[in-house]
Formats: sequence, C-alpha cells, structure tokens
Amino acid sequence: MVLSFSSSNDDNNNDRFSREVRLREEAESPFRKVRYFFYLNIAGGATTSLLISIARIAAALTGVNTDLMDESLRNAAIDVVGLAAVAYFWRQDQVAEESRLKRATKGAEMAKLNVRASKTLMTGDQDDATSTFTTTLASFRRQRGIEKRVVIAAAGEEKIRQVLKEAQELQPGLADNDLVVVPVVMPRGVAPLVDDTVITQPLPANVALPVTVGNNWKQFIDEEATEATSQGVNIEEEGFCIVLKKNGRVGQRTRGIFLNNLVGNVMARKEAGMDVKNI
Repeated sequence: MVLSFSSSNDDNNNDRFSREVRLREEAESPFRKVRYFFYLNIAGGATTSLLISIARIAAALTGVNTDLMDESLRNAAIDVVGLAAVAYFWRQDQVAEESRLKRATKGAEMAKLNVRASKTLMTGDQDDATSTFTTTLASFRRQRGIEKRVVIAAAGEEKIRQVLKEAQELQPGLADNDLVVVPVVMPRGVAPLVDDTVITQPLPANVALPVTVGNNWKQFIDEEATEATSQGVNIEEEGFCIVLKKNGRVGQRTRGIFLNNLVGNVMARKEAGMDVKNI
C-alpha cells in the first residue's frame, strides 16, 4: 500500500492564481513548504515500514518466521494510521492554502475597483469640491497618498438614499476619522444616481461613487451579497457593510449600515489612546 501525494493541486493553483497572489500566500504561510517536506519524509518512512511489515506478514502466512506475525501486524496497523494522519494534515494544509489564495485573489480584484470622488478628499481643500477624480480602492491604502478607511455600503435604492443623507450629516466625523463611504445600489451593483433629492452637489468629500468597468463592481458585490444572504441579511432593506482598513484588508463585515457607529468606534479608540493606524 503506497500513498502518493500528488502535486496536481499545486499545478491547478499555478494555473488559477497569479504569481503575485501565490507569493503573497507564501508570505502569509512561510512554513507550509517546511511542513510538506516533513509530511513527505514521514510518509516515506511509514510506507517503507509498511512494505516491510507486509512482506513479513506474507512470509509468516507461508510458515516462515511465524513468530514475527503479531509484531508485523501491529507495525502495519501503526504505519497505516500514520499514513492516514499525514494524508489528513496534508489535506488540511491544502484546504488552508486554497482559502488563502482565494482570499488574496479577491483582495487583489477588490483593490482594482474604481471609484469617483471629490478632489477635496485627496487635497483637503474645499476649493476643489467641484472637481472630481477617479482612482482605485488601492489608492486608499496606507502610504498610497490618501489613506482612508473605506466603507462599502450595499443596499437597495431607498436604503442607500438614507445612507447618503446620513453621510452628509456625519461629514465632519467621517473626515476626522478618515472614513470614506462607497454606496452601492443593489441588486444592480451600481452607483446611486446623484441629484439634489438624494445628495447635494458638489459630491461630499467623504463619499466616493463606484465607477463600473464591465461588470467588475457587480461581480464583486454579488459574491458578498450571496454570503450575506446566507446569513439572513435582507440585502435591499437592511444592507450590509464591508469596512476596509488602511492596509487594504477587510476589517469587518456588518449586517446593516450604521455610519454613526463606525465613526464612534474610531473616535473611541482614539480617546482610549489606542492605535488607529492599522484599523
């Protein structure tokens, strides 16, 4: 009985995931290859031992060295259990690797999503309020020039109207706490129509609107909506939030959209003297 640890999973990952994503995954799990090395060595030793035990058992069945039968059976059982354990942990590592690769790929795709915002968001100068610029979500990461916490708020059109009005009312708090709101109208996965009945012109400094390129925003938000729906969220009426930290990683996902709470959470950390650079 010989167990073969196939590299087909690695080959599939090479085809499905970019080199950048794979390097990022390896950085997150630097000892994975070391564990694979030990798995292979343990599996090799157990396989060799099992083959010897099988040979001894076969010999004992023919009447040769029958006194080794009991010992060989015990050794064979131990080897089989050992191989099963190695196979289990190998598989667990592969599942974890796949999960990290998918998460890194999703993060890379999310970073490429485009938004349009007032130049005031970038410069802090109110004279730039009437001008807009288009950029990617990656630009809001730390040391990219803007450094904001991105709040992607997805809900039905009426709920988004309420969110935009709340964003206007909370604009000073959003600005002080480096929060920018990206409203997405569901189920279409698009930016809300901006007019005086929804949000005043010019575009508030701390609101950035999705800029659709193909179906990139819809594809991304639909995946998130599917997960939220599975957890009982009413997408159109309640909505949900995805909060990106300044390092570009997802900080939290919330049921419902409560901008006041998000502002309060950052302020509370500041007042408590806690680090807010990485949240």
